Amino acid sequence: MLHSVLDSDQYKLSMQQAILQQIVKGGEDPLVAYRFTNRGGNLFTRATYEVVLQAVQDLGKLALTKEERVWLEKNAPFLTADYLDYLETFRYKPEEQVSVQYVVVDKDAQGQELGRFEIEIKGGWAATILYEVPLMAIISEAYFTAQETNWDYVGQYELAKAKGKALFEAGCVTSEFGTRRRRSYEAQDIIMRGLIAANEEFGGEGKGRLAGTSNVHFAQKYNIAPIGTIAHEWIMGVAALTGYEGSNGRAMDLWEKTYPSGALSIALTDTFSTKPFFDDFISDPARANRWKGLRQDSGSPFKFISLAKEAFERVGADPKQKIIVFSDGLDVAKSIELKKASDEAGVGCSFGVGTTFTNDFVKVEQPVKQDVPGEGEPRTGEPSKALNMVIKLYRINNEFCVKISDELTKNTGDEETVRVVKHRFGLE
Repeated sequence: MLHSVLDSDQYKLSMQQAILQQIVKGGEDPLVAYRFTNRGGNLFTRATYEVVLQAVQDLGKLALTKEERVWLEKNAPFLTADYLDYLETFRYKPEEQVSVQYVVVDKDAQGQELGRFEIEIKGGWAATILYEVPLMAIISEAYFTAQETNWDYVGQYELAKAKGKALFEAGCVTSEFGTRRRRSYEAQDIIMRGLIAANEEFGGEGKGRLAGTSNVHFAQKYNIAPIGTIAHEWIMGVAALTGYEGSNGRAMDLWEKTYPSGALSIALTDTFSTKPFFDDFISDPARANRWKGLRQDSGSPFKFISLAKEAFERVGADPKQKIIVFSDGLDVAKSIELKKASDEAGVGCSFGVGTTFTNDFVKVEQPVKQDVPGEGEPRTGEPSKALNMVIKLYRINNEFCVKISDELTKNTGDEETVRVVKHRFGLE
């Protein structure tokens, strides 16, 4: 399932480096806990559970290779030699750090057990931060290979290429962000090949293009840019450790200390909803101007355009020289609409496409096994829906960590702490 320690998202590496440089700094690695939430409520068979268990144990076999380090030195220069030394010695220790429990809650018509997963990751923050993305990829692939198997890869290459063509011809600068909820490693590989082919034929200067992929392994495999900056857990952790007032600004300050070149200066705006973020953002115009742009990940992206433009103008920045990175549940049609809206508003933009690319399948009665997976015409029919799941930072040094999204259904963490933080930010 996992082919490399780099088979993960770039922002996990960049955050791990920031934790080591700004939080640990030669001292104790804060103790954290992550928890799995199955938003879709799917029940899993015991066979799926067994596949997950084995794949989690297999994570312990992964290690950075010499070839991978050389590639990172050239293509991810924001990662320091000290950090790459650390990454070479890094090993997953699933037997110590991961608990995967299977709780039976029902049986199907054939008497087969159906249950839910209770998954917790515990350990030092730097030592465990890389688990989230591969664990989610493992759960998805296990589910769709051991349980829901009425699908196949037929047409996936042409489907991805057609999506890329539509995006690039509409001027959308696009990155592939689909690792966490991919149907399988093979599925993501096919989608990458399709998008790269579309980019070669339809993308380019003055048009839309494929900017890269968040998956560092596939970036190396296809020699394209690894894309990624910050995830919510960075701001969540900083806030829980240092206090919530001004936490977005402190998280940005610590990030700039780690990446003074500004190479990774795309700020994530919705950890505690956008209002507290924009309060911190406009409070320091010089800092705001140093950042390239903002990532929108919940709430209405169309309303966000005007909020971002106003914030850029309030700090004296030209909105046309900044970018909004849209990354919340995008498909082709929505991305093109957002491109038009951003152009009309005079704000730069780019797009991170995920689940609707790497897990866009339909149900078939008789799956076809192909010599070259992905060939053929795209299939049509009833969707084979992706899992809706997250793994979020839950505690750090015994302090609860919460996320208060602009989309209320996405709030995560201890309910009482969510209430307290909402009150603190005037979000009630």
